Amino acid sequence: MSKISDVVKRARAAFNSGLTRPLQFRIQQLEALRRMIQERQADITEALAADLHKNEWTAYREEVGYVLEEIEYMIKNLHEWVKDEPVEKTPETQQDESYIHSEPLGVVLIIGTWNYPFNLVIQPMAGAIAAGNAVVLKPSELSENMANLLATILPQYLDKDLYPVINGGVPETTEVLKERFDYIFYTGSMGVGKIVMTAAAKHLTPVTLELGGKSPCYVDKDCNLDVACRRIAWGKFMNSGQTCVAPDYILCDPSIQHQIVEKLKKSLKEFYGEDAKKSRDYGRIINARHFQRVMGLIEGQKVAHGGTGDMASRYIAPTILTDVDPQSQVMQEEIFGPVMPIVCVRSLEEAIQFINQREKPLALYVFSNSNNVIKKMISETSSGGVTANDVIVHITVHSLPFGGVGHSGMGAYHGRKSFETFSHRRSCLVRSLLNDDAHKARYPPSPAKQPIEECTMEQAQGLQQVASRPGLCLQGGQSKMPWQALRTTIHTGSGSSSWEQERNSSSCQRTGSHRGSVMVVAAAVVVRADTARTVLLPQPQQQPLSGAQRLQQGQDGEMVASPAASCPIWVLSDQ
Repeated sequence: MSKISDVVKRARAAFNSGLTRPLQFRIQQLEALRRMIQERQADITEALAADLHKNEWTAYREEVGYVLEEIEYMIKNLHEWVKDEPVEKTPETQQDESYIHSEPLGVVLIIGTWNYPFNLVIQPMAGAIAAGNAVVLKPSELSENMANLLATILPQYLDKDLYPVINGGVPETTEVLKERFDYIFYTGSMGVGKIVMTAAAKHLTPVTLELGGKSPCYVDKDCNLDVACRRIAWGKFMNSGQTCVAPDYILCDPSIQHQIVEKLKKSLKEFYGEDAKKSRDYGRIINARHFQRVMGLIEGQKVAHGGTGDMASRYIAPTILTDVDPQSQVMQEEIFGPVMPIVCVRSLEEAIQFINQREKPLALYVFSNSNNVIKKMISETSSGGVTANDVIVHITVHSLPFGGVGHSGMGAYHGRKSFETFSHRRSCLVRSLLNDDAHKARYPPSPAKQPIEECTMEQAQGLQQVASRPGLCLQGGQSKMPWQALRTTIHTGSGSSSWEQERNSSSCQRTGSHRGSVMVVAAAVVVRADTARTVLLPQPQQQPLSGAQRLQQGQDGEMVASPAASCPIWVLSDQ
């Protein structure tokens, strides 16, 4: 097993060389991956046929085509994704450069699964390459032909050290999980997902877990049942039901259950003929163990269609079950096979309650002509994703992240989200070493310990002229700066009363008159935050107006003169 450790070390050394960081290198590797798929498509199709009985058309439609589209999308947009992203600035950072910089995580482990053994390995790999990582691939040993093919052809097109393939079963997977990675991406069952997460925790390695669950499909009485059942049958029985986002079961009113059964049967006949076993488009179960598991779920159920199988060829007929008891075994685990249970509910509310009483699924489907029904189903349930009036297609949209929630997984990918998943979004602020006076307010000693400096009216007017400068926290003239961002002490002529306001504090003590968020100060006082000085303006010679009188005469942000004195009055505001 030391060979696995050596493979990971070589990938780490290759990444540390900096080879993957330039944009041009990433694009070159993506182009090489695209060329591999195009030139070796016949080999890929042959492996899929051997593992899952997929023909050339289904192999392309279900696996190869999506990967090619994803790679094209990344090549087209990667030059934009890698750019630094400017962010909104605070008043204190107006002169600084603030942005998010996307950098590669390092060495990524991608553990694939067997039901879509090409797509679910290469598609996340494309995202990891786009983000500039080294990628260690571990295909599923259950899809043996595809695993062997990837180990053979990938080194012929991509950098051998940066993108190695490790094959093997449980011992090899156990060994590779002992290594330290910068990210682990796993697609598969919830049980193995827990093992992966436990192993990752030892190194504090972040993970994406693409799991599964029982994805419900609610069929409203108010919908076109012909179209609905055709789309449901397509999504349920493609790849012989071995799809993580396949509709797992149907929820419907008892009054339409029979119609749904008949229309599903009609669609199955259109798709696969009288005998699906003879159809070149109908798949096979991956191995004997899964064949026996799925057949066991049918036992004791009311079979409306299908229910037969052939262990020698791993074929299970498209099967429909009716009046299914929610407590039966077929409703306790993800079916992952060509068996469609129908559970009757008598209202939309009952369907929502049924869904919410179970673990959050990877996908949810709702068929209805009513937008209100669709919106209610979406707003009152939770799932990884939703498609209304169709199934599965939400995962084909590059701009929609694909991932689970709760027991159906964590994290997401596809399109730009893949780039973000395999990147560290680094917060950056770049500041000049010049103009340090603007930041003196943060340095000790605190303003409360500084002496009060008196100034003349001319000096105060000079302060007003620079009031628009960043860091000067007052209102007057044309300036508008937030007074809650500073600690101010107001000294009145008759004594030493004070008003204080702390940043983010809802409590304050004040001298003066207050209306809403506006404070009229009894004496004209300003605080220059850029020099951390408290400035006391001269008191008027005559008795000043009351606070109420000032509020009547002064407007927020204006300098006004009292009839009894020529001293300006500063109006402070939190706007």
